[in-house]
Amino acid sequence: MAKMKKKLRKKYDKFFHRPPPGSSPGTVIAPYDPNPTRLVKMTYNAEDVQSQVLDSAQGLKSALRNDSVTWISLLGMQNITLIQELCHEFGIHRLTVEDVLNQYQRPKVEYFDEYTYITVHVPKPDSDSDVISILMGENFIITMQDSATDYLDAIRNRILKKVGQIRGKDRSYLCYAIIDTVIDLYFPLTENYAQRIEDAESHILQASKPVAIIDVFSMRSKVNFFHRILWSHNQMISQLIHDPESPFQEDSFVYLRDCFDHTMQILEFLENLKENAKTLIDLHLSLQGHRSNEIMKVLTIITATFIPMTFISGLYGMNFDTSSPHNMPELHWKYGYPFAIMMMILAGGSMLIYFYSQRWFSNQAPLGQFDKDEDKPKIAGN
Repeated sequence: MAKMKKKLRKKYDKFFHRPPPGSSPGTVIAPYDPNPTRLVKMTYNAEDVQSQVLDSAQGLKSALRNDSVTWISLLGMQNITLIQELCHEFGIHRLTVEDVLNQYQRPKVEYFDEYTYITVHVPKPDSDSDVISILMGENFIITMQDSATDYLDAIRNRILKKVGQIRGKDRSYLCYAIIDTVIDLYFPLTENYAQRIEDAESHILQASKPVAIIDVFSMRSKVNFFHRILWSHNQMISQLIHDPESPFQEDSFVYLRDCFDHTMQILEFLENLKENAKTLIDLHLSLQGHRSNEIMKVLTIITATFIPMTFISGLYGMNFDTSSPHNMPELHWKYGYPFAIMMMILAGGSMLIYFYSQRWFSNQAPLGQFDKDEDKPKIAGN
């Protein structure tokens, strides 16, 4: 119990790690258990790409070029001073800074005069999701995350190796690529949970391996969690497509619509997984009840078989005065004992024959059921 409480506490630590009640809006505190900070700047266009690791954010905005896209990536939020310096350099509102540092944000989009703030959740199979904050300006993209895992490394490699059309597109396409990469990470996640639920179902039906029902409940809980998160992504992408304030260029909407379709596909699949997990729990409980009934049936057969034997032994075990000719004369009979044993065997055997006739020793229906042709199931075409 103590271990479970500790696990639950750890799960919600990010949520409880907030400024004290009554603090002024935009109060900044370090995230819970932050990772070391690493700041990377990448500037690219169709002909050229430059990438460098920075120790300071000073002068970044003044170095922006109109003919290039600048992508500033911050991994790890241990260095609060550097984060505040970066946000101050680009005029990021303090409420946005507070949201960036609060790692329990839902996927959303907010519009400001100088930038658009977008949050996305990266799924993790065995724990909560990681949050990536995207700040989209006129000719720059800033991504910030506390996780030490660089989920966007594939996009960075595409830019460096000039794979696809990303080098010839503006910051709208880069922002789309980031959102699309995050959404695509949900596909292997759903496949993983589908396989685990299928394996659990196979073990339950074949009784080949014990299945802890708590594991099935845990899978169902995580599927529900990711379904809620992905639904927020779906609404956020829809807002970017249809909102007049959307910073995306017209030619990027076709890619966003494709990303929106991906969220719908995954949502439908997660919905099926939710139903499958619920059905699996019901199936597990039904089979447990069935096995309990089978055990009770065996115990009932044994008990019912010995009831007449017990009656006979109890009847002749009564201590009446044997000197009276009216009190159990069988006790003085030469073959009384063999007779009593034979009566017990016959009574027990009769009970076993009765149970066999009622199909208690198998899963078949009792005799008499479907005996008549009109009671048999009808098959189409016969």
